[in-house]
Amino acid sequence: MHLKSKQEGSFTVEFALIGVMLSFVWAFSGDIIIKMSMKGKLDRLSYSLVNILKERTQLYGAGLSITQEEASALNSIAANSLSRTVGAFDTSRLAVVVEARTYDPQANTDRFGPAACQPNRLETLDDLSVLTTWDRQAPLYRVTICYETDNWIGSLLGQDFTTVSSSSVLIGR
Repeated sequence: MHLKSKQEGSFTVEFALIGVMLSFVWAFSGDIIIKMSMKGKLDRLSYSLVNILKERTQLYGAGLSITQEEASALNSIAANSLSRTVGAFDTSRLAVVVEARTYDPQANTDRFGPAACQPNRLETLDDLSVLTTWDRQAPLYRVTICYETDNWIGSLLGQDFTTVSSSSVLIGR
């Protein structure tokens, strides 16, 4: 027969265990929501920036290769856009990599950006390029944006899940 006096405290122990588990689930869910929200913002922004990069040849008569000034301008656009859409935006957490593959024998692949954000090389995506009506390879442009978010769940698991990145590739004109 179970005495009532021996069962006291079991509710407290069970409540504490369930409370810890629920806290872990809430932290995990919150971290995922923050990272998915940031991923969506970076997806839209990288696609917009790569379109600006592609259309600059048509709009401004610029060459196929990109310059450091153009890469800096895209970085500035990204920082200004994210500062308007992200509540606690910090420029030091942002990294933008701008690449162009022009298939010009005298030119290399242009790549501008910090070492903290290094996607795979654009040369690995050569299969995406097409031949134009003038029998030349169409250039490829890619913009990759990385942002360091807070590490809620990673600190509980002893892992680092801070970097959220997005990369967009377009075929040039």
